[in-house]
Amino acid sequence: MIHRVLIASLAYVEPTTRGKLRALAARGLDLTVAVPQRWRDPVLGRVRECTWERREGLEMFPIPVRHSGDADRARFGGRELAALLRDKRPDLVQIEAEPETAMARQIVRLSARLRIPTVLVTLANLEGRQSVFGGWRRRRTLRRLAGALAGSTGAAALVRRDTPALPVDVVPPLGAVVPTTPARRAHHGLAIGFVGRLVPHRGLDTLLEALSRHRHAQWRLTVVGDGPERERLERLASDLRLAARIRWAGALPPDSMADVWPSLDVLVVPSRPTAAWNEPASATLLEAMANAVAVIGSDTGVLPELIDAAGLVTPSGDADALAQALEGVLDRERCASLAHAARARALQLYSDEAIAERTMAFWERLMSQTDQRPAPRRS
Repeated sequence: MIHRVLIASLAYVEPTTRGKLRALAARGLDLTVAVPQRWRDPVLGRVRECTWERREGLEMFPIPVRHSGDADRARFGGRELAALLRDKRPDLVQIEAEPETAMARQIVRLSARLRIPTVLVTLANLEGRQSVFGGWRRRRTLRRLAGALAGSTGAAALVRRDTPALPVDVVPPLGAVVPTTPARRAHHGLAIGFVGRLVPHRGLDTLLEALSRHRHAQWRLTVVGDGPERERLERLASDLRLAARIRWAGALPPDSMADVWPSLDVLVVPSRPTAAWNEPASATLLEAMANAVAVIGSDTGVLPELIDAAGLVTPSGDADALAQALEGVLDRERCASLAHAARARALQLYSDEAIAERTMAFWERLMSQTDQRPAPRRS
């Protein structure tokens, strides 16, 4: 049986991401979460301060970090981390970071020294351009693990390529809050949403091109996000004669999104892959589904497997195909049917409780096998 677990992650400096943690603690775990004491958001530039707190089996434990804001180089204070592990003596440690990062290497190495089984959560679904030494270091970290949780089938495939014998399961790293009854606000026409940073690979220009095919239909678009492409995208919207129908909401704090979903009928995620990025996760998509918002996504990265048959998937960068998908949701009954399917899928697979249940099941399978396996390598 698993009683004590320690999770280390940069993600949980943001309180709105902690639903999975509360759901895990509700299963009777004594759960400690190591987070940076201070973390600078590399995109928004704001600094988040974390304080110690303990509620109903969940303890948030802030530790000083070096290289705040740099996910690749950040690492916890060594003495503080070692003291925490020795004090808690968890049955299992989970590190939510890529195996190449300094933090993952630090925690996996220390856990191996203390002979504590360790699980790593990885999102990377593209083979990086690593040096020979970098690839060796990645494989060495993976070989020290008891198991891995991958955010997508693509990420799982990379882990299995490097460590074929390592137990791996596919579970999104974060779940979504599923409201008992999703709130709705009355409005005219189809309310479309785009949520994301305004950069080329997010594909907002593809969505604008697709909407220009439906200039005579009743719809409006809300864009939540900001970034270096905003001026160009606003010019494109004007050139396409769409500007009057678009509300540029700017970047919103995560806890404000709950007020956005009741006003939307459909969320569009028109991402395009690049040589270095392939949509490794989409918490926003899962949140929309949980709030009974119909979803249209491109075939980029993890999106098709998250959506499956509960929404529409179109080829990335294909404005004509996206326009056709939008035509489908302009039908109110079709849109409502997709919204119902999205919520049902989120409730079954992607709620905080479902993600906690799937994570816990993997841990229990792993621990039942650990006694029969050799101890993790310390080399």
